[in-house]
Amino acid sequence: MASINFDSVLESLGAEGRYQTVLYYLLCIPATIPAAFLAFNQVFLSATPGHWCQIPQLANLTIENRKALAIPFDGTKYSSCTMYHVDYNQILPETILAGIWPANNTSLSQPIVDSTWPVVNCLYGWEYDKTQYEATLVTDLNLVCDNKWLPSFSTTLFYVGSLFGNLLFGWIADKWGRRISFLLMIYMAVTLSIATAFSPNYTVYMVFRAINGLTFPALFQIPYILVMELVGPEFRTFAGNGISMFFGLSLALLAGLAHFLRHWFHLALATSVPFLPLFGYYWVVPESPRWLLSRNRIDEAEAIVQRIARINKRNIPPNYLRSLQQHTDLMLQTDINIKLSTEEQQEIPRHPSHQPSKGTMLELLRYPNMRRKFYILTFLWLANSVAYNGLSYNSSNLGVSDTLAFFINAVVEAPAYVLTWWAMSRWGRRWVTCLTMLLGGLACCCCMLVPEDPLWISVTLAMIGKFGIAASFGIIFLYASELLPTVVRSQAMAIASFVAGIGLIAFPYIVFLAVYSRLLPLLIMGLLATAGALCSVLLPETLGVSLPQTLEEGEAFGLRHRIWSCPAGRKSRCQKVDGAKSSNVGNESLVLLEPSDVATTNAEFSQPQPSSTSCSL
Repeated sequence: MASINFDSVLESLGAEGRYQTVLYYLLCIPATIPAAFLAFNQVFLSATPGHWCQIPQLANLTIENRKALAIPFDGTKYSSCTMYHVDYNQILPETILAGIWPANNTSLSQPIVDSTWPVVNCLYGWEYDKTQYEATLVTDLNLVCDNKWLPSFSTTLFYVGSLFGNLLFGWIADKWGRRISFLLMIYMAVTLSIATAFSPNYTVYMVFRAINGLTFPALFQIPYILVMELVGPEFRTFAGNGISMFFGLSLALLAGLAHFLRHWFHLALATSVPFLPLFGYYWVVPESPRWLLSRNRIDEAEAIVQRIARINKRNIPPNYLRSLQQHTDLMLQTDINIKLSTEEQQEIPRHPSHQPSKGTMLELLRYPNMRRKFYILTFLWLANSVAYNGLSYNSSNLGVSDTLAFFINAVVEAPAYVLTWWAMSRWGRRWVTCLTMLLGGLACCCCMLVPEDPLWISVTLAMIGKFGIAASFGIIFLYASELLPTVVRSQAMAIASFVAGIGLIAFPYIVFLAVYSRLLPLLIMGLLATAGALCSVLLPETLGVSLPQTLEEGEAFGLRHRIWSCPAGRKSRCQKVDGAKSSNVGNESLVLLEPSDVATTNAEFSQPQPSSTSCSL
């Protein structure tokens, strides 16, 4: 593994130059729009509108009169799956059956039935309310009553696919590179999304969705990781929140498309075919130079670094990385590089072979500090995923239009990401994660304390809950990428997402609990988010730190973490020292020479800790 601190290299290349800016916005497109459409168009494709039994004998009557005469009424609503089994030719006059009513009575204001009439399940199919949808998969295939479990099961299969997809593409990203993993997902997601629109039946549709589930949320995560590895610490907060904001706006766009494209087939094509040009990313997206350095592929990283410098209009010598590597090796041999204190080194468990670790998840679990951080991150991911996806899918249970509720759900994410962008730059990741999850969790729990009517109260609390959860979900990706070392970053995030995916298998059934109480899903998601908020304070702060490269660096970071601490404020990452750049590491100073000197230092295990001061919240 090359012992080059890539964050110090970015100082010479431009940590947020033109190259990174253009690539960032290009990667935002596949990471947000197709990813959002892939995961959430199911909300509209398989939407279940209001429905009731079809009665051929009453076909000439209005909908209201058909319901009044043929559908059991429980005092609040008509049955969706049962009907009265009687011969209306013997009960009603021919004129009424023909739709001709007496002049003084054109409709039945109240259900007029005999309580002795037999009630049976629908015999002739169903009629559907077409106020919101012209046609969905549910209405075309009659996936209601005895078959109403199929849409939820389809969503579950999608997230089962995502479980294994996270592991697969995370492993590919760490083994063969971020670029290969990303391109495979693009080709797979777009092709299968188009194929899904032409499914001959719901079984084939579910199979295509399950296979396509392999690409989500890896389709969001891998470009996210690639962006984080190409920008400096000062730009990561903006980049992380920006990509999350684009995701939220993509959901709002999906709601708009669903509002105007009311047939499921048209919506399916609109959320898949426009992404065919993404195949051209083969000639656009580079490999992560940070990952290449972690694999000791210095010459390949050199080519990318030179391209970045040229586009950013920075002058660096030829063979810049090779020179840096040679200089760092020389400093290591002469013991010039900075080391951790003897006491702190003793706290860090060494790899059993006393050789640099190769970077596998099994090795990560041997380091107690890394193991603890990984377990906490995994639980936070689980809580955020279940609450975020649950609140998005639960929008149809809020008692307002599906597209309106989904649109509001998406729109509240934009101010959430703007707020966290501002807050994280000042107060760091840890406390902002805690407070946003706590806000989301308590808002959802409070829905149980208010009456279901008036409706706006519970809807408002649910939107506040989505605001908090969206904010924390935007942080968790950034937080995880900063805490996990490069050698296992994709694998570790994939496994955390895998565990969260196990929870996502259950969330369709959590949403389904709304048939018993419209507020019950909100309570469950609120309690889970609140538990996550309490766990988040156990993680160390990462504001302004360099990304750890090795497992040893990841283990060293946060050893002296104090729960009741917070960043003292933003400080300049580098200061001038005798005409050179200096990066503070604890009480020591790491000198970074100018590019013309072709020298930089990279102290093993020397990740900078953010300045902190005790605080009480």
